[in-house]
Amino acid sequence: MKTRILTLTTVLAAALLAAPAALPGPALAQEAFSVAPGLRLSQADKADLRRVENYFNAMTTVRSNFIQASSTGYIAQGTVWIQRPGRVRFEYAPPSPILITADGLWLTYQDNELEQTSRVPLATSAIGVIVDDTVAFDEDLRVEAVIRENNVLRVTVSRDTLLEQGKVTLTFQEQPFALKQWVVQDAQGVEVKVALLDPVFGVDIPAKTFTPNSFERNADQGR
Repeated sequence: MKTRILTLTTVLAAALLAAPAALPGPALAQEAFSVAPGLRLSQADKADLRRVENYFNAMTTVRSNFIQASSTGYIAQGTVWIQRPGRVRFEYAPPSPILITADGLWLTYQDNELEQTSRVPLATSAIGVIVDDTVAFDEDLRVEAVIRENNVLRVTVSRDTLLEQGKVTLTFQEQPFALKQWVVQDAQGVEVKVALLDPVFGVDIPAKTFTPNSFERNADQGR
């Protein structure tokens, strides 16, 4: 049996990487933010958090190549398709046999080589952070830190339903405002860095793109 280069936690971490280039969007009428104990937000912090919310909420569809690397030394790449709200396809390039799809309710993880499938509720997965109907730093998505330095904005967030995946740090460049990278740190201290490469926005995506692979025929033949 070949060694899998991607654990489920690592793969779900990659599911956070889809985000558009700087796109205009209406400002959200949100005054309150959920923050970590002891964190005080300045007016500049609040303005930047609203920029991040609007950034994600402006996205409709996107197709992009991506690259993913973990602190354990594993590297993977592939293509992602996203249609907000709730629909995703992460197709990993060989030698990884992994496919991830989300249909609005479930996030499905598949090993095409072993013909194995598992799934978790989309609301409890990492991708739920940015493909919810509305992305907002409210009681469900907590702000851990807001840092600005060298024309870069870093926002660290956590989510009660994502305790097994720890915290997520989103890194944005300024001028133009765009997501460049994020880092997911799980409860064991393993970090996964993900980056979006050459994204294309507003693309038409067939509905079948978000349908998991079916292994039923092969399973029947093996009986």
